[in-house]
Amino acid sequence: MNDVVYLVFHDGINEQSVNRFMDFTSKAVVQYNPKTLYFLISSGGGLVNSGVALYNYIRALPQETVTHNIGSIDSIANAVFLAGKKRYAAPASAFLLHGVSWTFQQGASLSYTQMQETLSQFDAAEQLTAKIIGEQTKLTADEVRGLFRQGESKSPTFALDKGLVHEIREVTFEAGAPVHSIVPG
Repeated sequence: MNDVVYLVFHDGINEQSVNRFMDFTSKAVVQYNPKTLYFLISSGGGLVNSGVALYNYIRALPQETVTHNIGSIDSIANAVFLAGKKRYAAPASAFLLHGVSWTFQQGASLSYTQMQETLSQFDAAEQLTAKIIGEQTKLTADEVRGLFRQGESKSPTFALDKGLVHEIREVTFEAGAPVHSIVPG
């Protein structure tokens, strides 16, 4: 049994990267049986559904989970980051909170019903993201909505003040502890 296993994730949030993250983490749990899973994360965000799935997966892990922002946590990666029971930010890091966006294929054609369905999915994704952020931080629902409209990068000091992180601190590794990178596929 290891006390801590470090897992580095520097990738976008999509179905492939989330499946890779969950698979790699599950294998690390079986191999090392750690007390703590320490995730070092930097991500530009990505797909809301994939991010919410990863948030729920990390929250379900029986180990102590630590998330540490080692670069930038953007968009839906904020929800993933907030899954950690303990959360840290490196002094040279940032957080970007913004509303949901949707990418359509060039020349896409939608019927009225399809547009309503898309708008419903869009609204649900933004509400779910805001719910996670509101539940895991000191931010009110109005503050979260305001941040979504601002779309500004925020400092670790802001993150500490608003409860996104518990502490601002440099990354340090326990001597001899396993360190693995969840590499993009």
